[in-house]
Amino acid sequence: MEINKSLPKSERILLAAADVFSRKGYLQATLDEIIEIADTGKGTVYNYFKNKDNLFYTLVSKINEPFVTALQTIAVSEASPFLKLELYLKEMLDFLRTNDTLWQVLFYEMMGANRGWYFIHDHVTKEERLVVKWGAGPTQEEAERVTRYSELIGSSFRILEDIMQEGVDTGAFKPSPENKGVHYAARHLYGGVAMAVFFGNDREESSSTVAKIIADRFLFGFANPVNE
Repeated sequence: MEINKSLPKSERILLAAADVFSRKGYLQATLDEIIEIADTGKGTVYNYFKNKDNLFYTLVSKINEPFVTALQTIAVSEASPFLKLELYLKEMLDFLRTNDTLWQVLFYEMMGANRGWYFIHDHVTKEERLVVKWGAGPTQEEAERVTRYSELIGSSFRILEDIMQEGVDTGAFKPSPENKGVHYAARHLYGGVAMAVFFGNDREESSSTVAKIIADRFLFGFANPVNE
């Protein structure tokens, strides 16, 4: 990868980081390779970003910011809850298709799920709760890191919750059973769309078409109503 040497050093480092993290993931990426591509010194990288984790977090935060802004614009629009949901899904599909590999690194390497533990949102306490499936669980440093990345992902997820809650409040969507709110449904929808992009093979279809199909099937299912 060649980077325009006239760009500011911090921008060159971020471009190089995006390339290396997308090709090698977080754990196998090295600052030395990023430095070589960015054509800058190691001291410069540490001066701007302190360490590899901070560099990765800065990179994904910068990419995530306009995505969240676009979702917020949809959420506060005058569109119906159904159309808002469809537009949200289109925006999410476009974003994940563009940042596919980098966001897989974020989901799988940075969130801890492939290490036997993860955090889950408790809809009662509104806090993140640690779940350990195997092993000793995270160190304090790992837990703090995952919490930070969870908050980053949550910035887009919470907008989906808000749209779905608006649908329930206005009578457009059915309320969730057992008074659990919309969190469970939103979580499954959000995760399902992400998995479909990460592991699916339907990119010949436009994001608009796929979003319309997902919104329709998620809200109305596959069954035809029975006239009694």
